[in-house]
Amino acid sequence: QQQQQQQQQLPVRDVLSPPTHIHNNEDNDRLSRTTMMENASGSSIFLILGRPRSATTNNNNNNGSSSSSSPIDVIASVELRLQPTDGKIPFSQPWLDKMERNMMNMLDNGNDEESESNTNNSKDLQPYLSNLCVASEARGKGIGKALVRCVQDISKTKWGFSKLYLHVDLDNEAAFQLYKKEGFRDVGLRWAPFWAGNASKIGYFVKDL
Repeated sequence: QQQQQQQQQLPVRDVLSPPTHIHNNEDNDRLSRTTMMENASGSSIFLILGRPRSATTNNNNNNGSSSSSSPIDVIASVELRLQPTDGKIPFSQPWLDKMERNMMNMLDNGNDEESESNTNNSKDLQPYLSNLCVASEARGKGIGKALVRCVQDISKTKWGFSKLYLHVDLDNEAAFQLYKKEGFRDVGLRWAPFWAGNASKIGYFVKDL
């Protein structure tokens, strides 16, 4: 009984809370920029939309056509994290982001003029939407738009931010039109070190929440 009481007294963490507290926090002055970056880059929120697996699908699984035994079919997902506003397209592994930014900083330090990334408040950590995916059979039903609006709401009401950033391939007409209709605008900044290749052509967009 005493163990149960102790468990009930444990604080419940809000799963929608930001991965790191970087504003309106007295501890900010004691947190180094590197520490905040590492805390934020290692955390994300994933919103996943699923539906019960149909009997037909379950039968196919039993016949060996799929290794999944989950009773749920995932039809859409989106990721929300905190990112610097330097226009960099994040890798799936945070250590790669850190390495690339260090390389970029070395190049910037060798320039006499202030770099473009440093003139765009690149030290600010802001909400960043990524990896929005909708299954082909579920498209055209407003699911992508609904997930974008969920992310917007979390960024504003739970995290307390006033902007949301994302990258979009300008050749992906469906995604581009979705974000445009939702009020996103081109920042005009591109992550374009000499090794970036075609990544420099990916649009960097923001929306005021």
